[in-house]
Amino acid sequence: MTAVHPNLWAFAAITVPFVMSPGASTALVLRNSVAGGVRAGVETAIGVNAGSFCYGLLTAFGVAVLLHRFPAAWTTLRIAGVAYLSWLGVTSLNRALTGRSGTNADSRDAGRRPLATNMVEGFLTNMLNPSIAAFYLLIVPQFVPRAARVPQSVLLLTAVHVGLALTWHLVWATAGGTLATTFSRSGPRRAMEAVVGTALLAIAAKIALTA
Repeated sequence: MTAVHPNLWAFAAITVPFVMSPGASTALVLRNSVAGGVRAGVETAIGVNAGSFCYGLLTAFGVAVLLHRFPAAWTTLRIAGVAYLSWLGVTSLNRALTGRSGTNADSRDAGRRPLATNMVEGFLTNMLNPSIAAFYLLIVPQFVPRAARVPQSVLLLTAVHVGLALTWHLVWATAGGTLATTFSRSGPRRAMEAVVGTALLAIAAKIALTA
C-alpha cells in the first residue's frame, strides 16, 4: 500500500478540479436538496458516490480492461447516459412550466420522499455518466505504480475521490437545504427547475456530441 503513496498528491491535484467542475451530479444534489431539504440532498449525494465506488470496484478487479477492449460498451454507456440525463432535464423543465414539483410544496412533505428514490437517482446519474466512467476506467489506473497491488491501490484512490466528492456534494446539499424555504414558493422553484433542467440537457448534449 505504501507504494501508492507518492502518487496520492498528484491524484488529489487532478481530482479536486474534477470534483468541483459543474456537472450532472452536483445539479441533481442541488435540485433534490432544494425540493426536499438537506436530508434529500444527503441521500442523493450518497447515491451519487455509491456509483463512483462501484466504478472503483470495477477498476480494482480488472473489469476496466475488458470494457476498454470493447468500444461498443462505451457507446452503449454514452447513449444510456444521454437518455437518462435528458429525461431528468425534461422532467425539470416540465416542472418549471407546469409548476408541479412532483412533491408537496411544503418542504417537510417533500423531505419525506422515499430515501431509495433520491439514492437511486444519484446512483444512476453517476453510473450512466461517461465522464465518471472515463475517470475511473482510464485515468485512475495511470496513478497505480507498477510495483503496487492493483486492487488495494485503486481502492485507496477511490477513497480519495469519493471522500472529496462526498464533501463537495454535502456542501451543496446544505446550501440547497437552506434555500428550501425560499424555493417553496412557486416562482423561485419554477425558476430553479428551469435552470437545472437546462443545465442537465446541456450536459447531455455535450456528452452526445463528444466522440
